[in-house]
Amino acid sequence: MGDYEGIARRAWRRTTWIAIAGFVVGAVFGALFSDGEDALNRCLIILGFGMSIGGLGGAVSLFPATSKLGPSMQWPVRELDKPQRKVVRRAVFSGRLLGEPGSESAHRAFDFARGAAVSLPTARAQFLLLYAGIGGPQLPNLLRDDVWSGGIARGLVTLLVLITIGITIGFGRQLRGTRRYLAAVGRE
Repeated sequence: MGDYEGIARRAWRRTTWIAIAGFVVGAVFGALFSDGEDALNRCLIILGFGMSIGGLGGAVSLFPATSKLGPSMQWPVRELDKPQRKVVRRAVFSGRLLGEPGSESAHRAFDFARGAAVSLPTARAQFLLLYAGIGGPQLPNLLRDDVWSGGIARGLVTLLVLITIGITIGFGRQLRGTRRYLAAVGRE
């Protein structure tokens, strides 16, 4: 698992700088393209360009890491059938111990929890950056009176925000359950 933690750490360091640089570059382009706009529109254009380039750049930067971290959750349960995998996932994500200490199912659940503790934050960050990159270009259109561009932009941004809130809460619950599981195993 040490190798997976190193992959995640390097990905976080790299992605932080890529997302910040992408946001700055996008903001500069937004400032260049927003001549003649009122202050609010100009601010939304700058923010939209920055979110778009920074978010998409960060999401693309995290893709190799999430691809490498995926097996850390799949490997411990690869030989189990679907109902057994579901039992392991539910036990880990709920924070309840699985099986007797030292049993094969307990070892599998512990390995799955360690992989989830490393890969879930990276997957959540990639998801949030991707949605920022998708929603960013729609920000300047939010204030338009046009039914098509303004209405579609408002609907898309509202949908993205609601989906982001729901999935972020889901990732957070899974991560908290995983950490509770690891803490419970550590106490034994």
